[in-house]
Amino acid sequence: MAKPGGIHTTELAKRGAIYALLFCLALVFVFPFYWLFISAFKSPDQIFTIPPQFLPETWRLDNFRDVFAKTKILRAFANSTLIAAGHCSLSVLLCAMGGYAFAKFPNAPGRAKLFAFVLGTMMIPGEVTLIPSFIIMVKLGLVNSYWALIIPGAANAFGIFWMRQYIAGNVPDALLDAARVDGCGEVAMFFRVVMPVIRPALAALLILRLMYSWNNLMWAFIMLRTEEMQTMPLLIYLLQGERNTPYGMLMAGCLLITLPLIIAFVLFQKHFIGGITAGAVKG
Repeated sequence: MAKPGGIHTTELAKRGAIYALLFCLALVFVFPFYWLFISAFKSPDQIFTIPPQFLPETWRLDNFRDVFAKTKILRAFANSTLIAAGHCSLSVLLCAMGGYAFAKFPNAPGRAKLFAFVLGTMMIPGEVTLIPSFIIMVKLGLVNSYWALIIPGAANAFGIFWMRQYIAGNVPDALLDAARVDGCGEVAMFFRVVMPVIRPALAALLILRLMYSWNNLMWAFIMLRTEEMQTMPLLIYLLQGERNTPYGMLMAGCLLITLPLIIAFVLFQKHFIGGITAGAVKG
């Protein structure tokens, strides 16, 4: 039989190896962001020097000045913010309502088949629905408008599945029955009883939809026509030229795009992690 001290030493060695591996993986994932950050303060020549420079010779702000002076980045930032706020709000509301209906109305006619159909749509590649979605937006007259980027994908299958699983595992039927006994209607019960309970899942879904909406380049490239309607990803993408590309401005713009997502994750990380770990896969 091994001594207790030996077991303790073995466990410490295992933990040390795991932490070392996780630290190395963290460095791998963080390094691109670090390279983006330092490149935003370099001159274009310093970005491509061999061997690479891991710190700028001088920390320059010229790239940021050029971005603000030569592009309409403030308008693009406002467009992206408005679109992301509208899309995330609509998506969280619709997915929460859909998940609540699938989780707490088991006797609804065709519920199981409809839920299976919703899950089945997750297997359809987005490229398949690209042209039909574009035709619908044209027929509705929503081309080159905010609604063209807010509405599509709001009630998505993953969000409905996510909320259904969380509500099924974390909202007890006894709580809903007590609310009904007190005279609370279904709509009021959803907003006053269910929504406060599922805040961790809502925050997690909010972060995921924010990342999708904020980084949505292809759909914005298809739907938006004028410079005044450009979003941040589209504006940065159009900085690239066939022959001459201002890589300093490109790096500065990419850094400005990334910062809001990092700030949002830092603000909501507690709820985001809680939404993932607190029974989100029960059902």
